[in-house]
Amino acid sequence: LLVVSVAISSGLLGSSFYFWGKMDRQYQRERNALLGVRAQYQNIDEEEKIIERYLPLFRDLESKGIIGQERRLDWIDTLRQASQRVELPMLRYVIDSQSIYQPEFPVPGGTFQIYASNMRLDLGLLHEGDLNTLFADLDANATGLYTVSSCDLRRTRHQRDFIKAAGAANLKADCGLRWLTIKLPQGPS
Repeated sequence: LLVVSVAISSGLLGSSFYFWGKMDRQYQRERNALLGVRAQYQNIDEEEKIIERYLPLFRDLESKGIIGQERRLDWIDTLRQASQRVELPMLRYVIDSQSIYQPEFPVPGGTFQIYASNMRLDLGLLHEGDLNTLFADLDANATGLYTVSSCDLRRTRHQRDFIKAAGAANLKADCGLRWLTIKLPQGPS
C-alpha cells in the first residue's frame, strides 16, 4: 500500500511539474506576445504624436513652395512684380535647369532630396538701395526658398555724376540666386 501510494504520489508530483513547466512556457509566450503588442502600440502612439506635431509644419512648407514641385512661373511672376514695385530701370534673368543640390557641408536629408535651380539676374539700378529693396520684396512675396549666391555691383557710366531721374540705370548688378526645392521621396513603382 505504501509503495502504491508513493508511486501515485510520484506520478502526481511528476505530472504537476510537467504541467507547471508547460503552463510556464505558455505564460512566457503569451507575455512576450503582450510585450510585443505593447511595443507596437507605443510605436504607433509615438508616430501619431510625431505626425500631429510635424504635419502642420510640413503642410506650411508645402504651401510656401519649399516642398513639392518647382514653381518657376511663380518665381518669375514675383520677380517681375517686385521689379515693377521697386521701379527698376532694367531686369533680365536666366534660369538654369534644376539639378540635385550639393551643399558645401553634409546635410542629412533622410529620404528627401534637395534640388536647386540657379537664376542669373542682370539688373539696372537707380541706386544701391534698389537691390536691397528688391530682395526684401522677394523675401516678402516669393514662394519657395532662395539664397543669393553672388552679387556684383558696378557703375554703368564712367562719369562721376549720378543721374537722379526715374528709370535711369546708374548701377548695374549681376546677381546669382539659387532657388531650392525639396522633393518628396518617390514611392515604390
